[in-house]
Amino acid sequence: MKKVIIALTVIVLVATAAIAVTHFYSVKILSAGRAYTNFESQYSKGEKDATRHLMSYIYSHEESDFLVFKDDITIPRGDSIAREALSAGKDTRIARIGFLMGANHPDDLPELIWYYQHFKNEAFFKKAIKAWQQSDVLVANLNLIGSAAHRDIAAGKEVDQEAIVLQINTISDNLTIQQRDFSAILGTASRTVDHYVFIADIVISAIILFSTALLAGLMLKKLHSSKKVIVDQNLALKSMNERINHFVFAVTHDLRAPLTSLSGLVSVLEKEKDITKISTYTEMMQETIQLQDNYIKEVLHTIQNENNDIGPCKLDEIVNDVITQNSFFEEGKKVKFVSELAVWEVNCNVTDLKTVFNNLISNAIKYADFSKPEQWVKVKSYSDGKHCVIEVEDNGIGIKPNQYTNIFNKYFKAGLNKKSMGLGLYFVKQAIEQMHGTIAVKSSPGSGTSFIVALPL
Repeated sequence: MKKVIIALTVIVLVATAAIAVTHFYSVKILSAGRAYTNFESQYSKGEKDATRHLMSYIYSHEESDFLVFKDDITIPRGDSIAREALSAGKDTRIARIGFLMGANHPDDLPELIWYYQHFKNEAFFKKAIKAWQQSDVLVANLNLIGSAAHRDIAAGKEVDQEAIVLQINTISDNLTIQQRDFSAILGTASRTVDHYVFIADIVISAIILFSTALLAGLMLKKLHSSKKVIVDQNLALKSMNERINHFVFAVTHDLRAPLTSLSGLVSVLEKEKDITKISTYTEMMQETIQLQDNYIKEVLHTIQNENNDIGPCKLDEIVNDVITQNSFFEEGKKVKFVSELAVWEVNCNVTDLKTVFNNLISNAIKYADFSKPEQWVKVKSYSDGKHCVIEVEDNGIGIKPNQYTNIFNKYFKAGLNKKSMGLGLYFVKQAIEQMHGTIAVKSSPGSGTSFIVALPL
């Protein structure tokens, strides 16, 4: 896309430059055309005035009429000098002098010279030059007729006025034809320039509009893509932050269990008076510390693998570790743990699955009904073909039906246990969803609770 945008930008810039160049030269050509129109007007006026004063001289023999004739005919003769200089490629200063003699405005001289130099080989201007050249020949003949008549009249000779006037009128008529052709050629050239400039403007403008629209579309598409990337990145960052928060809460929550166990063992040890039992308690403490160390290692491993290390896990080892850890609690010692595993291996994240078991089993202990003769927690696993189904069942106090929809919410507490933070089941659901599984609950107040977890095989 970057190359396309650069290419379109170059096209727009080149097209814009082309319009600028086109208009520069079109204005220059039209300005030169206007200068030549004025040139033709002065040429024609000078020739007409010269013809009129020559005819007046033929009849009046007044010297003043002849002098005015010579002055008027200088205008077309000056233009003739300019044409000859430009055609021969001589110094343009000669052409400038000739055009000034032809009564052309000094500001028009650069356009007159530039136009002649650049278009003298073009077919249309060749025709104009030819008409101009033929006019110069007629003007030269008119000047010869006037000079001959002046010589004879000054010598006192009789002149054939009718014949001379006929010659003058013939030349004047032919000059009128040549001047009309010259004007028509320049007019056609100007209209042609206007036509092609108009077409060029339309084509170039269409290119600019199309390229600009395409460029704008690409830029909007790129902007939309960039916006989508930013939105996706923000969502990813938000998701990552949520996972980090969940991970921190879960780890903090799960680290409390072995610390509580150690605290209980320390309290028992302080009260124990039988020295022979001290080694037993220290072994239990050592075991708890080892479990804690293993858990911390698993947490570090999970962090290194970006919290997404899902693979085969030994279900029986995880269950036994969690049961052992919870057996050290004062209440845990009163509960019977039963393991009925038919599936021994499952795809999971070890840390997440330990979080699930630790919370479900610790909750079963927290909400055990010690008024019953026996308190138990059963952990079962089996396959339904597509999932490994894990059930954690207890015969505790149970959950009220109106609390089913809230027990997985953050900070929700189903009982009056002041030690609970209301985060355990929230972490359980989050961990299971991270492993692409589901969790459901069945409970009857006073009869117990069963949590059913299904993880993909």
